[in-house]
Amino acid sequence: MNSKQGTKLRSWRAAINTFFPCLLAAGWVAGCATTPEAKLEKEEEKEVAAIRLHLETKDDAPKSRVVSVLRNNPVTLSVDTEPFLDERDIVRARLVDALGGTAIAIDCTFHGRLALEMTSVSRLGRRMAVVSTWTTGKDLTETRWLAAPIFREPLRDGAFSFIADCSREEAEHIVRGLNNVAIKLENQPKPPKAAKAKAKPAAPKPEEDPIKAFKEAR
Repeated sequence: MNSKQGTKLRSWRAAINTFFPCLLAAGWVAGCATTPEAKLEKEEEKEVAAIRLHLETKDDAPKSRVVSVLRNNPVTLSVDTEPFLDERDIVRARLVDALGGTAIAIDCTFHGRLALEMTSVSRLGRRMAVVSTWTTGKDLTETRWLAAPIFREPLRDGAFSFIADCSREEAEHIVRGLNNVAIKLENQPKPPKAAKAKAKPAAPKPEEDPIKAFKEAR
């Protein structure tokens, strides 16, 4: 990577601390819904989520912090304070049924694929700690360390998945929020909405005048 690319990458990463709060404050969707289904769709379109992947490091490493992952069986580890991958590297998120819980699968952008490949190759055998912040309702957010999977092999295709320490409902909020962010960032196209029928109902036919019909018949 040349110096110009490095400067661009650093400036691209510098905005991360303000990115998620700005999304929450913006309120992407305006207008009022006319049906419960449309209202629910509007609310879901407003959901946002952030995700950060932090690499496990030595306890005495500079710029490290200690985190506890998994609530039932806590795993304590030191991680780099700076994530090597975040929500802006994501093209798509989806739920996957897995043994042991609900898994979240992630597909990355080109930049995310490179970051994931280089990190998994150079730090094989280490953990990555996954933390997410997501919306759970109007003006409500939750943050949790969700997983700490081990790099058991190089991840070269820009995709990874992990069993998340959350309920399925929470996982749905996270996945929906990540996809909404990906759409906002144009990492994935906005799904087309079904065209609503706007045809006016046919005017009722006037009732037949029996006297007029009788005269015409004569």
